[in-house]
Amino acid sequence: MSSALEVKTKKLKKELFKWYKANKREYSWRSSNNPWEIFLLETIAQQTQLNRANKYYEVFIKVFPTPEIMSKASTKKILELWSGLGYNNRAKRLHEASKIISSIGFDNLYPNFEILPGVGKYTNSAIRSFAYGDKIITEDTNVKRIISRFFGIDNVDGYLKKYSYLLLSGVSSRDINQAFMDFGSQVCKSISPNCNQCPVEDSCGKYFKVKINSLEKFKGSNRETRGKILKFLITEEPVSFYELKKKLNTSEIKLKKALSSMEKDNLIKVNKNNVIEINSD
Repeated sequence: MSSALEVKTKKLKKELFKWYKANKREYSWRSSNNPWEIFLLETIAQQTQLNRANKYYEVFIKVFPTPEIMSKASTKKILELWSGLGYNNRAKRLHEASKIISSIGFDNLYPNFEILPGVGKYTNSAIRSFAYGDKIITEDTNVKRIISRFFGIDNVDGYLKKYSYLLLSGVSSRDINQAFMDFGSQVCKSISPNCNQCPVEDSCGKYFKVKINSLEKFKGSNRETRGKILKFLITEEPVSFYELKKKLNTSEIKLKKALSSMEKDNLIKVNKNNVIEINSD
């Protein structure tokens, strides 16, 4: 006899696919099984809305269609294309990863892509699912939020360990994972979910206790200052601390904090004359 969780899981899967068929978003990479394209997209999309990430992806894949081409580019060029996307240390790690990939190859890294800079559990599972067709649920924030709310549970990892086979049975992992992502970004959103548009609203536990990965407020943040610094250094010559302070019209404390974190992330370097420049090493 099926348990209540099994019955609910089958209903969620059925209604999720019905919704996805009618509301699927079209992107050039959606049908790709090229691991470089998947890796590039997932890196850009971290903590970024998918429509915005896609615009950057289209630029990057045109300039860097292979990891070999990116590995030979300058750090400054990559940061220039990345400008405005935020979390610039991701661009630095992406560049480092391209050098490893071009040397070793994705197939020789499979299935442990987490050895690449910037790759965690989710990105690793996304490459495995979308590029290699592995039967796994990619545990991104959308998946966890939907499952937590629908079943009224905290332990999403425990649920997936026991019941992911039901979600994956008879379908490709690519389709189920992309369905979760689209549904989570359009209906079961982290803030102000559209419950009146949800096809499983009548069965949902509406469990809103768990907050997953709330983003840092941008205005006035250290991240905003870092972005301004990088944007300036990309377009201008190396500059001294006080020249930079004057150009950005910011406080000494804020500037020192931002520069310190950027130096720690190897985004910039300060030479012996205290001149600040992009770290291209």
